[in-house]
Amino acid sequence: MHIEGNPITQAQLAEIVAMAKPCNLAGANLKDANLAGVNLAGANLKGARLYGANLKSANLAGAYLKDAYLEGANLKDAYLEGASLKDANLTGANLTGANLKDVRLYGANLTDANIADAHLEGVTLARANFAGANLAGVYLYGVNLEGAKGIMALSIPGMSSRGDTLYVVRHVGCLMVKFGYFYDTLEAFEQHVQDAHTSGKQGILYAGAIQFLHIWQQNS
Repeated sequence: MHIEGNPITQAQLAEIVAMAKPCNLAGANLKDANLAGVNLAGANLKGARLYGANLKSANLAGAYLKDAYLEGANLKDAYLEGASLKDANLTGANLTGANLKDVRLYGANLTDANIADAHLEGVTLARANFAGANLAGVYLYGVNLEGAKGIMALSIPGMSSRGDTLYVVRHVGCLMVKFGYFYDTLEAFEQHVQDAHTSGKQGILYAGAIQFLHIWQQNS
């Protein structure tokens, strides 16, 4: 069945999904398609057009979504563990509560996406674009944010014995700081530094970083 070009009807989509597991929907036009709760584990959705598609609670574990167009898609509570979303366009997508464990989002466009409360364990977000994204309630422990846009990274030699990079994520009304295993508000980070009794060169570096972040917050 030819699946590129004109939008696929719900009846055709149901037939394709039922015919083979995993199914091949590479390049398919699935604009506004209703895929809520559908099992698409391992599916090939490379370059698929999923503008405004409803994928709420869909199973996309291990699916191949490289270069997929997911602008405005509803991926609320979707199961995406191990999926490949490299370079995918997720502008304005709803990913609240989604399971993104071990997902590859290298270079993905997450501009204005809602990722609140998503599960990001082991996720690669290197070079992803977070401009305007809602990251409320998101924990970034162990997440690769190297080169990510919309997230500030401060690399200060000697700031810690491990040479960690300090990442700053903008939230509504506050800044969130990720530094090693620490992930909390800027105010909590200041308290964390005080509780750690830093002194000497390290203390000066921490103080300078905190002052810079306050200035950046005020001028942004």
